[in-house]
Amino acid sequence: MLLGISTAHDVLGIAPLTARESGERPEGHDRRGVGSQNRCDINPLVKAATTIITVGLLFGFSARAHPGSGLAVDAQGRVFFTAGPMIVMVETNGVARTIVYDAKNEKFYQLHHLQRAPDGGWLTASDVGDVIWRFTPEGKLSRFYPPENDDRPLRVGSGGDPFAVDREGNVYAVNSRQDRFTQILKISAEGRVRVLAGGDWGFADGQGAEAKFDDLHGGSMIAGPDGALLLTDGYARVRRVRSNGVVTTVAGGATRGFANGPGAEARFNGATGLTLDAQGNVLVVEFSGRIRQIDPAGVVTTLAGTGKAGGKDGPLLDATFDEPSGIAIGPTGDIFVLESGAHRIRKISGGRVTTLHQGLPPTP
Repeated sequence: MLLGISTAHDVLGIAPLTARESGERPEGHDRRGVGSQNRCDINPLVKAATTIITVGLLFGFSARAHPGSGLAVDAQGRVFFTAGPMIVMVETNGVARTIVYDAKNEKFYQLHHLQRAPDGGWLTASDVGDVIWRFTPEGKLSRFYPPENDDRPLRVGSGGDPFAVDREGNVYAVNSRQDRFTQILKISAEGRVRVLAGGDWGFADGQGAEAKFDDLHGGSMIAGPDGALLLTDGYARVRRVRSNGVVTTVAGGATRGFANGPGAEARFNGATGLTLDAQGNVLVVEFSGRIRQIDPAGVVTTLAGTGKAGGKDGPLLDATFDEPSGIAIGPTGDIFVLESGAHRIRKISGGRVTTLHQGLPPTP
């Protein structure tokens, strides 16, 4: 514990501010990041803690970056993906250009996630955890959370933690400490904070603090049209968090592996990115090299990939992927997959997997 802010945190039931402990995680993901804090009346303490945390991030904690799920497709079919301190846009004609680049790492070091804003724009979160940035295809950055000239203390996206934003502008963030606790926080558009769900570290369904989550750091989180959150947990399962704090397991179990079938019988091996299609299917990327589909009844099937690493195009179940981490759906229903290590975008359409783009364009 860095600070004993017990009174302020106990009001909302949010654990005191902590730094993440480094730990051995699947696929080499790191545990860089910090716990979260809430009230504006603890700003002096938070600022002091932020200084300590910054030093810890630079010198004391693991500096290895886990792959992000940062992939999005707009209504025009343009593809956006994150790569270190930059965002790349791939035009519909295949031409790629860097639209955001923080060469001096003044705003962020490595971007991990992209989310849709309530007005249809695009958002990304600083891995330092202090700002959610709105960006445009022209590369303009502006603050979404907290607003300009607003010194709210809550940190979102620290170290690449997943975050989500719903249609009403509520922000959802992760507050956790390795092997101790994991909570999902809900921050209203006006800045009110509450613990939506989560308590002790582990795996359990339930409501509020009865529910338990494992490692969310290397996973993804999205807000569905019904207001519920979907997220990947422990690289092994997909969880749903409803607006009343009730947590259920959509598919997967306590152990990692590979098995199709009804939700509780299915197994995932490295579940990271996820998205929701127009038919209500949940599409899940496995870092081990498969794209899985969960239908509305909870039945899991393999959509594409063999589970072996590679970059082979071809029929869905013959194609190979190289550590895929992000997934998004285009305006016509085509599916796009991010292989962040290779800076490669794959496209699933018409029963085949093809390579849309590979590499990074010049920086501005």
